[in-house]
This record gives sequence, structure tokens and C-alpha cells, in this order.
Amino acid sequence: MGNNNKTLVYVLGGIAGALLLALVGVLAYNAGKDKSSEEANETNTNTEMAQQQAIAPMGATSTDIAPEAARPAAPDPEPQVDARTQSHWHLVGTIAGKGVVMDLENYGGSVSGSYYYKKFGANSILKLNGDIDGSGNINLTEFNSDRGYDTGWLNGHLTSSGALTGSFTNSNGNTYRVSLKVR
Repeated sequence: MGNNNKTLVYVLGGIAGALLLALVGVLAYNAGKDKSSEEANETNTNTEMAQQQAIAPMGATSTDIAPEAARPAAPDPEPQVDARTQSHWHLVGTIAGKGVVMDLENYGGSVSGSYYYKKFGANSILKLNGDIDGSGNINLTEFNSDRGYDTGWLNGHLTSSGALTGSFTNSNGNTYRVSLKVR
């Protein structure tokens, strides 16, 4: 057999295979009409992938033809809990670029707790009292029991994902950046 005849046989064989797969796909589609729409959609997707593979050039893979159909579906993301609605926040981050650990309790908008600078450890705890609104705007007053008076004010915003950003102003009027995250 000559090269032209061999090529013709390969082409006709590919066309016959594609037609056979299309026929199987139609039969599978009609048989699946009684199934739920989810099962029918899965059958259609599988049939389409088989048809695309049948007409693909020699050496091509299904991902060369239909990369979207060949990929598994991504799982649904888990629902996120709004951090602003929690009754306790354990936050870690920085105030003025210094590492801090903060624990706050939320009593329906009234907030109290404490924090310490990692450098000094839990032996140097500063008390906090204030409030948070439904949008996450938070205002806290720092009270230093060693000094016996208010020593600073934290004004910030707590996001639903648990990021607390804002500013801290000390009793000398110096303002510093606050960047904390609920852990």
C-alpha cells in the first residue's frame, strides 16, 4: 500500500472512531435524561471529552484539547466565621514595630483585656478597656496599673477575617502603627 493510501486509511479510521464515539455519546445522553441534572451534566462532560480525544491529532492529550474539562473541580471554600462576632480575640502582631500579644473579651460591644510586649514578657501586662461597633471600629484605652493612670489609646478597625489595624497614641502624644491578627 502506498503512503497516500495509508494516510487515507488513518484519516477514515479517525473519522469512523469519532462518529462511533459521537453515537455512543448521543445514546448515553438519551439514557441519562431520566437522571438528575447533575448526573446528566457529568455524562455530557465525559462524552464531550471522549469526542475531543477521538478527533485529537496523533500524540495530543485531552489536556491539549480541553484543559478546563480535564481539570478536577475545585472544592467549595469553607465558610468563614466573622471575627467581629467572636467573644474572645487572641491577637498577635506589632505596635510601633514591636511584637505584642493581646487578649480581648467582647461583651456585646464592650471590650476589655490586656496585652504585653514580647520583649518584656507577660510580667509587664497593660490593661485595655473600650468598645467595638458592628462595623469593627474599635477604641481602647490603655491603663498602666504601675503608673495608676491611662497611658495610651488604640483606635483601629477589626476586619471580618481578624486583622486589627490602626494607630496607638501614647500619653506623650506620639502615634504609632498597630498591626495585629487574630490567632
